Amino acid sequence: MFTTALRLFEHTLEAEKQISPAIHAGLRSLISQDLIETTSQTVSDALAAGERVWITSDLHFLHTNIIRYCDRPFSNEQQMTDALMATLQKVPQDEIVLFAGDMAMGNYVQTVELIRRLPGRKILIVGNHDLTRDGKCKLAAEKDLFEAVVPFLFWRGYQRRLVVVSHYPLTVPEGYKEAPVLNYHGHLHEKTLPATPLIKYMNVGWDINHALSCL
Repeated sequence: MFTTALRLFEHTLEAEKQISPAIHAGLRSLISQDLIETTSQTVSDALAAGERVWITSDLHFLHTNIIRYCDRPFSNEQQMTDALMATLQKVPQDEIVLFAGDMAMGNYVQTVELIRRLPGRKILIVGNHDLTRDGKCKLAAEKDLFEAVVPFLFWRGYQRRLVVVSHYPLTVPEGYKEAPVLNYHGHLHEKTLPATPLIKYMNVGWDINHALSCL
């Protein structure tokens, strides 16, 4: 499964032309088969045991302009921060929460302080705004901030469907003949993509749900 998920991830990066090559090089540098497989198995085992696994993306903490760009229901950055934190505080400390990219766009020190205040077993699936312009993910170097920082996750879902969590919605290459894909993704904010026979998209971004989702 890892090979298939990696192929989809790589093809998606190649198809995404609006993001700088340095950012995509940074995402590729985070590919560690052992870490991705171990973290994916942790999530899969939790789901198989009937445990709740939470997911969201594109929180954009400290990003004042996102209020206007995505018509968020806030008057200012502090009001947005308070609302996001209140929502995320609902996660029990022993439950997994997946952040599918783009945690923040603002002061780095403040960003880390906010993330440290969040409960749960936090896993970051890195998005383009989680990297510096030269492709570095500084959050990955923070001690005990996340249980894992990875570019994607995968596991086997119902009826052998391949489940992939990624920041970008996946692009399926021509001639793909593997298992159909369920893709939990972010990046599109309030936009959605239609399903095809090969892939079903689930946008888990805050701007479309205004809430945490539970897998």
